[in-house]
Amino acid sequence: MNKTVYFLSSSQQRSLIALGWARKLSIPDWSFQSAGWLETSDRELSVLAMKELCIDISSLPRTQFEMPRLKQASVIIKIQDTEFDDDIILPSDLEDKVICWDLPNPRKRSSDKLEEWARYQEICDEIAMKVKSLSTILPGFN
Repeated sequence: MNKTVYFLSSSQQRSLIALGWARKLSIPDWSFQSAGWLETSDRELSVLAMKELCIDISSLPRTQFEMPRLKQASVIIKIQDTEFDDDIILPSDLEDKVICWDLPNPRKRSSDKLEEWARYQEICDEIAMKVKSLSTILPGFN
């Protein structure tokens, strides 16, 4: 039976990066999805930062999260900058399958586009390491 990891971040920038990296993993019986809880129109810098790493996330769909999909997910990875992002409160019945990654939001931690670009490059590396760790974590989820 296929199990699903649902990456969730505020504007979907970081969850798309995670999805791009996750698609490089070979974890049998696991699939990956991504969504945001706020609408965003611009994802240019996250796409460019991943393109530098030869991962194309430009065609991945921008979607807002849907509660039925969250309830069907085996694991929910909530990616947020706990200092700068508004929190999304998930129903208590989902708590046992939520993993929280406290990662900087490049857009909210930058004073100009150049700094934001540099922060997206950094966050790609941080997310890569987190996603890579999933290959040892996920087999323990039922």
